[in-house]
Amino acid sequence: MNSPLAPRQSFAKTRYGKLYHQSAGEGPPLLLLHATPRSSQAYAKLLPLLAASHTVIAPDTLGFGLSDPLPADASVERLAASLVDLLDTLAIDKVAVFGLHTGNKIAAALAACWPDRVSALILCGMSHSIIIDQQRREAAIRAILEANPIDPNQMANESERLDRIRAEASIERMYAANYDFDLAAAVAHLAVPMLLLELATTAEAHLGQQTPQWAKLIPHCTTIVIERSDRDLLERFPDELAEVILDFLRAV
Repeated sequence: MNSPLAPRQSFAKTRYGKLYHQSAGEGPPLLLLHATPRSSQAYAKLLPLLAASHTVIAPDTLGFGLSDPLPADASVERLAASLVDLLDTLAIDKVAVFGLHTGNKIAAALAACWPDRVSALILCGMSHSIIIDQQRREAAIRAILEANPIDPNQMANESERLDRIRAEASIERMYAANYDFDLAAAVAHLAVPMLLLELATTAEAHLGQQTPQWAKLIPHCTTIVIERSDRDLLERFPDELAEVILDFLRAV
């Protein structure tokens, strides 16, 4: 008999194409949404830690990993709609959602457009990713991309390199959809229990911490600052991130 913690892999048909997803565990459902240009493989170390107490579902966003290509009219809201189709396929009425970087925008759109499907919302990202002001966030992301061009052939992490190669046709359009998304408008009136997890680094100290702005915009939002990068948490300290996620979910 297979262990419930062993990852299960499948595809779900959505209105915009087939969505690959892996899942593990039993218990309350928890959806993990990845960053650009990664796939669900970014959660290889985190997923089993959360699956000890939850049914964890980690899809590859359309255009990434093993999922079908991005739709021609790709937007954050349409990608959120594909997740509604995934939940319907899995017969999940309501789910807690964790989103990292691009994933936090898709998570916010899911909660804003389908509030009855989201039980709790965890938005995670380094400071540039969670800037409330749309134009400032776009400028910060563009500056990072210009200063740090990525050559997949120089990546030591094989999973990350493969994700980058598979996502080649989608990256530019995914960032365009990210820039077009009004994060502040999406989250300003949400009533769902919410956690903002800011990953603060010295490299982004010039941007300032974003949690004070979130606390003003959404008084009921819990905010936590962790002084680590996303790669640190996912690759080196996944147990630390799992503890924060599970502590929040236990409290809501």
